[in-house]
Amino acid sequence: MITHSFQQLVDSLAKKTPTPGGGAAAAMAGCMGTSLFLMTVRFSQGKKANVDREDDLAKVEALLQDHLGRLMPMAERDCKSFDLVSVAYGMAKETDEQKELRSKAIQEAMVGAMVVPEETQAMIRDVFVAMDEVSECIGKAIVSDLASGAALLLAAAEGAYLNVRINADYLTNRELADTTMIRANSVRDEIRRHQDAIAVAVDRKLG
Repeated sequence: MITHSFQQLVDSLAKKTPTPGGGAAAAMAGCMGTSLFLMTVRFSQGKKANVDREDDLAKVEALLQDHLGRLMPMAERDCKSFDLVSVAYGMAKETDEQKELRSKAIQEAMVGAMVVPEETQAMIRDVFVAMDEVSECIGKAIVSDLASGAALLLAAAEGAYLNVRINADYLTNRELADTTMIRANSVRDEIRRHQDAIAVAVDRKLG
């Protein structure tokens, strides 16, 4: 997917097909938000106001670039994980043995479809954590880009969270589902705090 044109991506999301769906869209939004964070960090380097923070900015730039590299394949991974769910649902169910095999395959595929967006959500949290170190270095002229990146990352995280939640809901292993949702809810709250802090800081800078 990452080699497709923007038009192809939009068209593929609009098609009446199971994938790409919300999880893939969340991963792509996460890439865009991370890229905006990277842009603001790069514009902030070499500024007189940040002369004492050059090392910090360079460190965060490298971290964000690494996070972006890890996020880039997540849309494709999300599609592949849910494609396995579709395949499982399409399995034969004529005999009791077939029904049992089908049910087992569905459950295994659902776990995978839950795990991938949870990973996306955690990656987005890590992007916010990295940006926290230097967000105060971003000048007034580009704080709108900082806030836009944060808003995109929040939307990405919410989309990833919802995909974790819906797939967890289908699991018969309730212990695994509940444990996963406890983690996802904790990460969701953390991401919201990070985004809110950036929004408040940007509002303050813009007056």
